Amino acid sequence: MRCSCQNCGAYMVQDEKGLGSRCICPECFSVCNACMGTRQSPASPEGLRDMLLQRERYDVEHEDDD
Repeated sequence: MRCSCQNCGAYMVQDEKGLGSRCICPECFSVCNACMGTRQSPASPEGLRDMLLQRERYDVEHEDDD
């Protein structure tokens, strides 16, 4: 996505740096990361395992609902 600067209206340029990606205005140098997705940090391996276990439990509990 490409956006205009909320300060001056100039076309923003993307500065892609993984999770630290942002847009920078070439005119007033304002930065923004609103179009880069959520601010949620990546899940840890333990967190991913917990999500998998929760899903497996849900699937077993709702197996007969189909």
